[in-house]
Amino acid sequence: MTRTLLLPALLLSSLLSTPLLASPLTNPRWEQLDGEQQAVMAPLASEWDRYAPEKKQNLLAIVPAYRQLDAAGQQRLQGRLKSWADLTLEQRQQIRHNWKKLQGLPPADREKAIQRLQHSQAGSQTPG
Repeated sequence: MTRTLLLPALLLSSLLSTPLLASPLTNPRWEQLDGEQQAVMAPLASEWDRYAPEKKQNLLAIVPAYRQLDAAGQQRLQGRLKSWADLTLEQRQQIRHNWKKLQGLPPADREKAIQRLQHSQAGSQTPG
């Protein structure tokens, strides 16, 4: 009888004493990120610890996809992260406002607005 209770008790005690290392931190500080995460998020390093936990999780979700990108794609993604980090708070708020407004448009109007934006961005990138 004691033998049948001993095995479950041992299993339970080993489970309870094992640290839960597999679960990711919900609000990791910069120094708690691994080397790959720090490399991908490098453009955001100076602001990382001020981000909300859900923002950090959303950003860290980029890391696995980053691995799949070619070198040009990785460079483009890091350039976008740097561009975002370089914006002022007011500029970020305006972008968020515009994004919400865009998402509220009917699909056809949204597509037209996106095309206009892409066209205007392409025009501003040509040397003048």
